[in-house]
Amino acid sequence: MKQILLTLFFLLQGTFFYAAVTEVSGVAKDYAGKNIQLLTYTDKIINEMRILGETTVDTSGAFSFSVNLHSVIEAFIPMELSRGFIYLVPGKSYRISLPPYAERSLAQKLDPYFEPDDYLLDCKNLEKGEFNYQMMEFEDAFDYYTMKHITYGAEPDTINKSIADLRRIFADLDDDFQFQFKEYRYLLLSSMSPKISPDTLISSLNRMGADVANPAFWDVFNNLFDDFIKRERDGKEESILFDNILKTKNIKLYFGLIANRYGITDSNLKELVGIKLLYDLVNSGLYDRFEVVEMLRKLGGGILSEQNRSLLADVVVKVSINMIGTPAPDFVGIDENGKERRLSDFKGKYVYVNFCNGQIERTKRDLDVLSRFSETYKSNMLVVNLFLYDNRKALKNMAAPYKGNMVFLNAGQPDLLKKAFDLKNVPSFMLIDKNSNFMLTQGAEPNDELRLLMERLLKE
Repeated sequence: MKQILLTLFFLLQGTFFYAAVTEVSGVAKDYAGKNIQLLTYTDKIINEMRILGETTVDTSGAFSFSVNLHSVIEAFIPMELSRGFIYLVPGKSYRISLPPYAERSLAQKLDPYFEPDDYLLDCKNLEKGEFNYQMMEFEDAFDYYTMKHITYGAEPDTINKSIADLRRIFADLDDDFQFQFKEYRYLLLSSMSPKISPDTLISSLNRMGADVANPAFWDVFNNLFDDFIKRERDGKEESILFDNILKTKNIKLYFGLIANRYGITDSNLKELVGIKLLYDLVNSGLYDRFEVVEMLRKLGGGILSEQNRSLLADVVVKVSINMIGTPAPDFVGIDENGKERRLSDFKGKYVYVNFCNGQIERTKRDLDVLSRFSETYKSNMLVVNLFLYDNRKALKNMAAPYKGNMVFLNAGQPDLLKKAFDLKNVPSFMLIDKNSNFMLTQGAEPNDELRLLMERLLKE
């Protein structure tokens, strides 16, 4: 017992010793009064993020973050139109600047595929030899060689020559993070050649292992495994085996296939591949979505890493969004009188949710139709019009003609609501049952088909 306590003591002391406070600060007058965050990606399968720091920019524009770090990490500050990235080294201080504040247009806010531009944050101490400067130089050179092979071809010999050049030019980038980063980039460069088999590339990645804190790992990982089963299944006997695995939900056989057929013996990498392959299959159309999600739910029985089990839980939540019979998120909205309302407030009735925006031409027509629906089924169904990116005055104007026969709400946090409900379009329509579970998420538009469904439900 004494030996165990001593071991724990030294482990804790080591953790404390190697952790160091990293400071990030700057002045951005355009952002005065705004909340900004310093984030990092925990994975690049579903792009989950972890908050490293959060602060409100003061009236003078000053802001700062203090982060406890044990190793180098890639972090970023999300803004409306861009994401500014920076590599943070434990114990270092960074003085950064942000671009002038610019808000997204309504079209950008409503576009589910809008992505901010990525760039390296402007650091006042970005000098030759500094970590971020070195990474910028390497990435510029890597991009040059990548474009060269896109333009002039990617024979294995020329790829290997490019890798040799990069090894020689950047031999001084020997920090553990930088070394792994470079090796993953070299493997990504190798993947450009159609003459280098995927099996060879996967074998190389298996030898290197999965460094999930290194963004270059995720680039090569996704390059190799995006839609992997879809690409592999045509005309191969493994597809029959995989079909059987999915049908029987045999987790042991599933990981056995990954290890034996594709040679992935690194435990961490094998678990990540197992999650990735199923995640890509959910909406692939190759298999029944419910079967794939059920397989994902059972996958935890074969995963040893606590970090990967946590990732799997996040994946299951993401793929279960909008699935019939699953609980709908308890959204928060503000009505035209400033009162806060929640989805759970309406439990006991069918709730028809119209995700809309007052500046979209179709919204007015939909409201007229939904008003009639509301009158017809008012004893059993409640119509909730949930407006995204509208102000209270606009909401009042939209609600006034309907004299309270529908609920009008402004979404409190529209960006989070879009993510929570996985909205691909605005307007979108969903039917929630009396227990606040998803009942209809596709084909729920206000039309005769919905009217027939409601009549059938009420007869039951």
